[in-house]
Amino acid sequence: MSLQPYFEQNKNQSGLTDIDRPFYVGCQITLHEGYQIASHWHYHMEIIYIASGKASITVGNHSFEAEQGAFILIHPCEVHSVTVSPLQPSKHYVIGFDPDMLSPMPQLAFELQYYLPYTATFHGLTTWLTPAVQDTLVLQTLIEEMYSEYQSKAFGFELAVSSSIFKLILWLLRYQRTRLSPTFTDDAGEDTNKMAAFRQLLVSINEDSGLTMTAEEAAKLCLMSYSRFASFFKGVMHTSFTQYVLFIKIRRAEQLLLDPTKSITQITLETGFNHTSYFIKQFKRIKGVSPKRYRKERLQVTYEHLEG
Repeated sequence: MSLQPYFEQNKNQSGLTDIDRPFYVGCQITLHEGYQIASHWHYHMEIIYIASGKASITVGNHSFEAEQGAFILIHPCEVHSVTVSPLQPSKHYVIGFDPDMLSPMPQLAFELQYYLPYTATFHGLTTWLTPAVQDTLVLQTLIEEMYSEYQSKAFGFELAVSSSIFKLILWLLRYQRTRLSPTFTDDAGEDTNKMAAFRQLLVSINEDSGLTMTAEEAAKLCLMSYSRFASFFKGVMHTSFTQYVLFIKIRRAEQLLLDPTKSITQITLETGFNHTSYFIKQFKRIKGVSPKRYRKERLQVTYEHLEG
């Protein structure tokens, strides 16, 4: 059977749910029918927990089989899909939440929304996380209680669900930090105002529809010379400004490729590339497949399912 992405059913364009809550907790159980959530993307964060059985997860153009006990971390704006084969009993939970929930903790919000998506892609961090044995029972209980609170909607359930989400995020961040050291919170020994300006810069880059910002313009926004900014950016993000912007462009291209009405030339222009050949070259270098093949593989799964 075909399912619409969980959180999208409860979330409007502004980023909040239809009942003005920045989170959603769902549970899907299948016995014999199988199901698929077709390729899609969203601005919120999503965590999938496989409580039993297994599911085929695709993030970008990487597919893997997630089995019982696995957590799948879907960063904002990442194209992904979920498939459970027929005759494969399974149960999994989906927790969707707005990263802005962490706004009172700007360093953690920054790391979750702007730092980890890049490092996960280019520094070998996996989106499939398997907790240690001592953590498994605690985390499963946490998620089951979160789902129960969300379903019951008893007095104060918003606080209960938010608290559980924070605990889950804490575990995820600590899990990831053990696989990449140091992070920006360790080595960005700059004053508060400078880091605030830097965080705002990352927001601006991610919201720039044409992705036209240059390194010189970025340096001015951060009140730094070009050379100082280049060094600072590399120290915080472990990559150059140019490479980070390229990452954002390719990620946006993945989203646009899900629209079959858009030509490769249109996508080239909408993602800020000047030449189609250069766009194709960079997309293939980073994603391992051409834009045309990426589109065919992602849409083929969708169409096959819709026809079924």
